[in-house]
Amino acid sequence: MGLTKAVMGAPHLHKPPIYRVIIAQLIVTVCVACVLLLHSVVTAYSAFLGGLICLIPNAYLAKKAFQHSGARAAKQIAHSFYKGEAVKLGLTALLFALVFGFVEPLNVFALFGTFILVQTVNWFTALLLKL
Repeated sequence: MGLTKAVMGAPHLHKPPIYRVIIAQLIVTVCVACVLLLHSVVTAYSAFLGGLICLIPNAYLAKKAFQHSGARAAKQIAHSFYKGEAVKLGLTALLFALVFGFVEPLNVFALFGTFILVQTVNWFTALLLKL
C-alpha cells in the first residue's frame, strides 16, 4: 500500500508546451509577410516562404522530439531527438531547393531575412514555454 500510494502521489511529468514556439514562429512569419506586402507581393511571398522553411522543419522536430516522455523513455527521447534533428536539416535543405527551383520571381533577401528572423524565435524558447 505504501508503494502504491507513493507511485500514485508522484508528480507527473508533463510535456512542455512546445507548440507555443511554433505558434510564435507562425505569427512572426505572417506579420513580416504582411508588412512586406506594403513593399511588393514578391517580397511578401518570399518572406512568407522563408518563414515556412524555418517553421515546418521546427514543427516536425518538436513533434518528433516530444513524442515520448518520462525517465524510462530517456533512450527513446534521445533517439527521437537526434533522428528528428537530422530530418529537420534535410527537410530545410529540401524546402530551400524546392523554393529556388520552382518559385520565380523571388526576393532572396526577404527569403533569407525572414528565415533568420523566424529562427531567432528559438532563442526565446525558455521564455515562451514559461508563459
